[in-house]
Amino acid sequence: MSKNSFAGMNCPIAQTLEQVGEWWSLVILRNAFCGMSRFQDFQQHLGISTSILAQRLGKLVEHGILLRQASATDARIVHYRLTEKGRALYPVLAAMTLWGEQWAPNPQGARLALVEKATGLPVAGVGILAADGRKLQPEQIETVAGPGADDKTHALIRIREETA
Repeated sequence: MSKNSFAGMNCPIAQTLEQVGEWWSLVILRNAFCGMSRFQDFQQHLGISTSILAQRLGKLVEHGILLRQASATDARIVHYRLTEKGRALYPVLAAMTLWGEQWAPNPQGARLALVEKATGLPVAGVGILAADGRKLQPEQIETVAGPGADDKTHALIRIREETA
């Protein structure tokens, strides 16, 4: 495992970061969720170099998060569309948006608000729900090892158990 890769780490968070953890990837996905799909639009809006953008888009396509499609009207134009796997990242970006507004605010006021289209009301937040729909706090959740857990995972779980 190199310093720049989590590929060899047996952890779902590390494996998620391996696919979307590079900082440009998350803002590219933010823009994709806002409807942006063309390379030149991403490049112009983000001010990112074309080589870095091409690398990041390529990695997101490689991991099945974005789909690269030729335009139906002009084959020279390429669109990058969110896949089901990519759309599943929305709660992560929504949580980061809400966290950023609360814990890294702009002194002039909110930069973004998440509201329900049908009502215009703010979303209540992003959280972990129990099977019956109750919102759970971190101290109400226990992490247990699954069949794919390795020795490091078991050690991490033991640390949590010992400090509980």
